[in-house]
Amino acid sequence: MPDAPERWHVLDASATADALQTDLQKGLSAAEAAARRRQHGPNALPEAKKKTFLAMFLGQFKDFLVLILVAAAAVSLTLGQWTDAGAIIAILILNAVLGALQEKRAGRALEALKKLSVPECEVIRDGATVNISSETVVPGDLVVLREGAFVPADLRLAQAHNLRVDEASLTGESEPVEKSADPLADHASLADRACMTYAGTVVTYGRGQGLVVATGMEREIGRIAKLLQHTPETTTPLQKRLAGFGKLMGAATLAICGLTFLLGLARGEPLWEMFMTAVSLAVAAIPEGLPAIVTVVLALGVYRMSRHRAIVRKLPAVETLGCATYICTDKTGTLTENRMTVTTVWTPGAADAPGGCEPSPARSNVVRIAALCNDAHIETADGERRRFGDPTELALLDFAEAEGIDVADLRERHQRLGELPFNSDRKRMSTLHDIDGARRLLVKGAPGAVLERCTRQACGGETVPFDDAERAEVRQAVEAMADRALRVLAYAWKDVGDAAEITEDDEIGLVFAGLTGMRDAPRREVRPALEEARAAGLHTVMVTGDNLRTAQAIAEDLGMIEPGDEVMTGRDLAEVGDDDLADRVRHIRVFARVWPEQKLRIVQALQSGGEVVAMTGDGVNDAPALQRADIGVAMGVTGTDVAKGAADVVLTDDNFATIVEAIAEGRVIFDNIRKFVTYLLACNLGEILAVLVPVLLALGTPLLPVQILLINLITDGLPALALGVDCAEPDIMQRRPRRAKEGIINSRYMLIILVNAAFIATAVILSFWIGSRLGTTDVARTMAFVTLGCSELLRAYSSRSERRSFWQMSPMTNLYLVGACLLSAGIVLAAVLTPLRQVCGNATLTATQWGIALGLCLIPFVAYETWKVVQRVTRHA
Repeated sequence: MPDAPERWHVLDASATADALQTDLQKGLSAAEAAARRRQHGPNALPEAKKKTFLAMFLGQFKDFLVLILVAAAAVSLTLGQWTDAGAIIAILILNAVLGALQEKRAGRALEALKKLSVPECEVIRDGATVNISSETVVPGDLVVLREGAFVPADLRLAQAHNLRVDEASLTGESEPVEKSADPLADHASLADRACMTYAGTVVTYGRGQGLVVATGMEREIGRIAKLLQHTPETTTPLQKRLAGFGKLMGAATLAICGLTFLLGLARGEPLWEMFMTAVSLAVAAIPEGLPAIVTVVLALGVYRMSRHRAIVRKLPAVETLGCATYICTDKTGTLTENRMTVTTVWTPGAADAPGGCEPSPARSNVVRIAALCNDAHIETADGERRRFGDPTELALLDFAEAEGIDVADLRERHQRLGELPFNSDRKRMSTLHDIDGARRLLVKGAPGAVLERCTRQACGGETVPFDDAERAEVRQAVEAMADRALRVLAYAWKDVGDAAEITEDDEIGLVFAGLTGMRDAPRREVRPALEEARAAGLHTVMVTGDNLRTAQAIAEDLGMIEPGDEVMTGRDLAEVGDDDLADRVRHIRVFARVWPEQKLRIVQALQSGGEVVAMTGDGVNDAPALQRADIGVAMGVTGTDVAKGAADVVLTDDNFATIVEAIAEGRVIFDNIRKFVTYLLACNLGEILAVLVPVLLALGTPLLPVQILLINLITDGLPALALGVDCAEPDIMQRRPRRAKEGIINSRYMLIILVNAAFIATAVILSFWIGSRLGTTDVARTMAFVTLGCSELLRAYSSRSERRSFWQMSPMTNLYLVGACLLSAGIVLAAVLTPLRQVCGNATLTATQWGIALGLCLIPFVAYETWKVVQRVTRHA
């Protein structure tokens, strides 16, 4: 195929077909289509190169904490410490396999989502109409367009019969655009190219045919997708915190181990013994289960969020939603139902709302005209209702049904005999019917286009002159509806005798019947969701391509705008500098008539002030901002492939309320991560002190490396995992959002760690000291092992809340923790009572020794519960 011109809208359909070497009646042949697909590739956006499982596995070893364990295992192997080295290596492999499996599972979920988003299309090949995957469309294909069809590629229209296309996903324009096959001037902008349709848009009305002029990345959707290549990926707050935390833990571990090793050598201790002590400290300091538990908890969060109709594409995004401070949301379909609804009816002498009103002749006449002068239709097949037609006309059918009208029966009794279709010039539609034994012309359209042709009006069951006073009253009603951002339609009729056909000359001397006002109504669940978000300290900003009047009316209806808040249009935004925008953006609640680059500016302005921004959207024009935001949320129902590919989270119901649910879930996930990280650090710091203090006091080493490894992997790991799936705290959505730079461990939680670690170490040291008086070193270490293991299990249950006492938390709300503690306790017992004790370096204990070890494990639990009570009393004092 020869090189094609770029400005297809300038050529007529015949010249376009010649340039594409195709046929306007038969389309391409199957052979030619196959050849062009080999030449141009699939009609899809390019995919990133997939990582192999081996690459995912090796990628798990980049963490600094993991690298320290790798070094410890290598040294242990060099020195012949096979048991210790084997335990460390086993933990490393387990963590790496688990992380790789979770990453692979996330990739599969994305692939499944992508396959679901690929629609079919109707093309003419070899003169026959066939349905094919949109990914197999090639330049030169002749595509058939019908109501409800997705446009698979950029098309130059060859035919257009009352064709209207919803281009909101590309331009942000909420109203369908009327299309034509006529060529246009060279300078016509994208939004004004009526003879073109673009990939990602939807046919809402009429029918047509178009020649494919661009596929893949050459489509307009691909041009915008290229913007993503210049928009850097944003590292999430959790990734930053865990990376910093890992480096800090690693540096502190090396420093403590090195200091202990040098002090021991300076005191004259044997080199080998001090090295093993340093290894014990390293093992005690590093929470080996942390990487695996973080991955598992986030993965489980992904599963729970999928049940809440939110598909997470990137695991850390779960937490990032939980610390969001701003939600930048689209209007259509997210805050609203994406479905026009008649909310107001006005007839001469009366004004009311649809449904539940006393019928009147004037009102019934409006309903009848709305149902008959209407091209939309609703079909029911296999118990499923399918809707076809323009959203405005479908809203009128819903209105008629709400008024108790059987539309199908009404149309059967009053069949259409003629019509004058709506177009952008006429701004009205007229149809001819037999009604009450006479031929009657029914008219609906824009108020200006209908009222100017009316000379009488229906009032009280009869027609009266439509003089200046009545005309002014109607115009006042129209303005009142427009002020409420309603789309207003006027209705009129006229008896035309026995006319068999109608012309525009018949559309004069009409009888005015009434008005309807409609809008895309807010979802019922959005207002409570906004109130919940407000209570949680979240600010919601509407960012839409719709007009300001409509956007502001919806925002006011939902209570989004409060005294002192501002609204801004895209034109105003273009005149505002970045510094001025950064100062004003926190007071703006509605941005209307914005374009893609401006959405990026809004997100960046909020981020410059330290805000964590969640950006929602469904269109191609939303994709760059979705990727630039801290968390991008795409719509799964109406969203384009580009938007889904740029987002971190995809909603399966396109509902703002689901975003708030996801934020709540994100807060729970972070709360639980904080619980188990605090738990693990308190346990590990307690182990460090339990080993370090006796060594510095020349009391010996109370725990062997293999004992510490067993405690860290089993006694710490399983309860920590159970804490990661704990239920939400009662006040989770009454708290203010966390600061973006706040670490997992702040000063309050560091104090909790230190308090618990001190008492854990005290209990273990006491157990070791008493054991050394009652028996051998092995007995003392076994008692210390039992005390440490059991104290950490009690600590796990106490860690469920840093505010509430243990008796305020029912065990039944986290059965995973009950099971984990019982299993871990069984493993501790098995390590002492079974032959496993030989591998762990444990000895057999007497009943007295068991009693002392178990009694001492209560010290940390009682101390922390007492500390919580004191903290509550102090706060309320």
